[in-house]
Amino acid sequence: MRILRNPTGLQPCVLVLGMFDGVHRGHQALLMAGVELAEETGLPLNVCTFEPHPLEVLRPEMAPPLLTTLTERARLMAEFGVDHLCILPFDRQLAAQSPERFMEALVRDYRPRHVVCGFNYTFGQRGAGNGENLRAYGREHGFDVTVVPEVVLGGETVSSTRIRDLLEKGSMHEATRLLGHSYTISGRVMDGKHIGRTMGFPTANVEIPRGKALPAFGVYACWMQVEERIYPSVVNVGRHPTLPEGSVTVEAYALDECLSLYGKKVRLMFLEFLRPEKKFDSVEALKTQINRDAQEAKEYFDELV
Repeated sequence: MRILRNPTGLQPCVLVLGMFDGVHRGHQALLMAGVELAEETGLPLNVCTFEPHPLEVLRPEMAPPLLTTLTERARLMAEFGVDHLCILPFDRQLAAQSPERFMEALVRDYRPRHVVCGFNYTFGQRGAGNGENLRAYGREHGFDVTVVPEVVLGGETVSSTRIRDLLEKGSMHEATRLLGHSYTISGRVMDGKHIGRTMGFPTANVEIPRGKALPAFGVYACWMQVEERIYPSVVNVGRHPTLPEGSVTVEAYALDECLSLYGKKVRLMFLEFLRPEKKFDSVEALKTQINRDAQEAKEYFDELV
C-alpha cells in the first residue's frame, strides 16, 4: 500500500471516504464494501482521509485524543488490501470549500467509478455535504455511491467516541469488541529513570505519540511486539504516585525476559485491565504489588494457550 499526500491524476478507482480514527468495526464495514466493489470491477481500492483531525483546526479545545496515529491507520488499512491511502491536509482553506468544490476535486483527482462513505459522512463548509449530495453529483459525473449504514453493537452505534469512553474506564474487552482488534500504542523506547530495574523489573519507557488516547491509568496485560517477535508483558500507564515523576508514562515489562530495547520501536497491544493505579505506603509495598501484577499477568497468558 502506498501513502499519497494531496494526490492528483490517479487512475479510475473505488474510493472510500472517512476519517477512520480507530479503523473500528464501523470503518471496517466501509472498507469491506470497498473491497467487494474493487474485486467486482477490477479497480484499485483507494481511501481518502484527513490529517490532522478537523477539530484540531476548527475547535482545538474540542479535538479528541486519537485512537490511531496515521501510521497505525495505514497498517490496519493495508490488512484490508487498500492500494492507496490518500491524505488531504486539513486546514481552514479546505474547511471553507463548498461541497460542490470538494466533489469537483474528487472527480478531478481520483476519477472514482464508485464512492463509498458512511451514513454520517459530511464534507464542505460547515459539513453541508453528505452522502445524498454525493449520490446526486455522481449521477451527473459518472460514479455510483454506496452509503454504508451504522454498525450497531450492544444496542449502540459503534463510534470512535464510544470507544474512547470505554478506554477511559479501562473496559478493554468491550473496546476490543468494538474495534475488532486490540487497542495499540506504538512508540520508541526512551531512556527512563531505571526505577523498575532497581526493583528487579526492567521496564521499557515507551514514547507516547502526540495526541494519542490513553486507557485508564493502571496495570494491563499486553502483547509487546518488538520487530517480528511478540512477548507477553505487563504494562503500567500512569504517573507513578508512589514515586512521582511528574509526567504520564507508559512502561512495559516483558515477562520472564531480559530484553535490550532502548531506541527500538515497540508495539503494545492491550488485552486485560488488571488493576487501577494506586499509591503505596512504601517502595517495598510497591515492589510486592509489582510481583503480584506480574504473576496475575502470567496466569492470564497461561489461560490463553
